[in-house]
Amino acid sequence: MRIFNGRNVVSTAVMASLITVISILPVQRANAGEEFHFSLGYTGNAYQDTTNQDIKAAVSVLIQKVAWKHFGKSEAKYYDSVSEMASALKSGKVRILCGPPEDFMELRKRVPVDPILISASSSGHETELLLLVRKDSDIRSLADLKRKIIIIPHRNPINSMFHIWIETLLMRDGHKSMETYFSVVKNTRTTSRIIMPVFFRQADACIVTRQIFDLAAEMNPQIGRELVPIAKMSKLSQGIISVDRRLPDEVRDKIRQAFLTLPDSPEGKQLLMLFQVSKMLPFRPEYLTATEALFAEHRRLKTRFDRRARNTRN
Repeated sequence: MRIFNGRNVVSTAVMASLITVISILPVQRANAGEEFHFSLGYTGNAYQDTTNQDIKAAVSVLIQKVAWKHFGKSEAKYYDSVSEMASALKSGKVRILCGPPEDFMELRKRVPVDPILISASSSGHETELLLLVRKDSDIRSLADLKRKIIIIPHRNPINSMFHIWIETLLMRDGHKSMETYFSVVKNTRTTSRIIMPVFFRQADACIVTRQIFDLAAEMNPQIGRELVPIAKMSKLSQGIISVDRRLPDEVRDKIRQAFLTLPDSPEGKQLLMLFQVSKMLPFRPEYLTATEALFAEHRRLKTRFDRRARNTRN
């Protein structure tokens, strides 16, 4: 799930080839007089199936190629956390921010940012989360997963959309946390290590996006036949690109155009493949509605549980 969810999975070997190829692609710069420094920040939450070093190298090269055409100077910076990226924006070190919706929602509490674009897969700008189990198991609902093993994509465990969704489902039924409900909660960055343990009966359930499940089923039709969702959450946002609110409108428009035209160039297509999306779309507030509602419900339920715990202690 990556922050951005799409149908392409980039291996380390492919990444190495990608860096080599794009480094020699010729680039023609437009509007040479522009002085705006195109500085993009992104978090590790945005990717799976590649190592951080692979990500940093490929994104850096691609951003330089793409941004040079529109702005000249450019750089891409990896940040370990939202707080680090927020500090960088405050100091002017970064002006464009890239990440999953949960990172954007946290960023906007800390710094003045405006969303301008949202990523989209071949099926649109929405993504769907699935709680998968084997069809031949005796598991038909979340209640059947008590004291079972679940695998969840690795992200920031505090605010990952995967963690927030499953915790919300549990709290609706009166259970406080994953750790006390499941026997084991495993986190993994690699897509194959999410689905395949369930397929091979090494784990009881996993959470993935619809895109990842469909891709896995396409590559191995037996997965599609033997794994089934017992819970779904749809209409969630994919990745969001936001900008420093202090930027003038003409610069914002130029940044927006640079991303919207990514499919028009070889290096732009490579960048989209790395981000595992098909294209970028202009952001609209309603695209974030379902995701905001999920996080708001989680906060309400958690507050209720915390209040009960305090009353019990008193």
